[in-house]
Amino acid sequence: ARSNDVLSLSMARKPFIAGNWKMNPTTVDEAKTLAKEIADASMTANAQVAICSPHPFLYSVGNIFKGSNVELGAQSVFFEDKGAFTGAVSTCMVKSIGVEHVLCGHSERRVIFKNDDKRINKKVRKVLNEGLKPMLCIGESKEEYEAKLNTAICANQLSKDLKGVTKAEMAQVTIAYEPVWAIGTGLTCDADAAQEVHAFVRSWLAQMYDQETADSVRILYGGSVTPDTVDDLMKRPDIDGCLVGGASLESAKFGRIMNFKA
Repeated sequence: ARSNDVLSLSMARKPFIAGNWKMNPTTVDEAKTLAKEIADASMTANAQVAICSPHPFLYSVGNIFKGSNVELGAQSVFFEDKGAFTGAVSTCMVKSIGVEHVLCGHSERRVIFKNDDKRINKKVRKVLNEGLKPMLCIGESKEEYEAKLNTAICANQLSKDLKGVTKAEMAQVTIAYEPVWAIGTGLTCDADAAQEVHAFVRSWLAQMYDQETADSVRILYGGSVTPDTVDDLMKRPDIDGCLVGGASLESAKFGRIMNFKA
């Protein structure tokens, strides 16, 4: 009976496929062309779909996504509304041009731009307060993975990054497990190993919140997701979608991922 319960709960969580373009493409015209191709491909997708575009392209890309099945996401924000913060972008700015989702804690922001958990927590709180939906990224490095610290690292990041986030607010939060060693490397955490971590994250949510919250929050897998790996990943009961990097820059590949077969 328990396995049937798990299956029905996983079916109740609508699959979510999100693309992160990172610092790509190089011109607004390229971005608009790619957005149009993805918007067209999204019309046959049963999953919820979002694209996190670079800030300069958000407005143009967002206009193309209107009327399609693609929602607009920002790759990062700062946690202040306005002021003397040169180069920063606020939640109210991105909200005003149609953004619904914001990545928080992506490993490249953590490692390259030195975003620590305290800053990421401020960002999560600010995104929620603005009425937007945070996509919280967690995951371990290769050294941590080899030392079998992956679940401990994820628990630590979740505890710090979700500090002060209520049960009610968790309805707006998506979690993305991204093993850092598999991002942009071509290496993929195999589906069984990814499922283990996703099941752990769900058990952590049950412990820190309650079972209802754990059963309803969507947990995405990210890390070199391709058309060849997506179907196997999406067959797992605790993998509710994917956060896609490089493959989201090719409309044919991303179209196949959006239209996965589980």
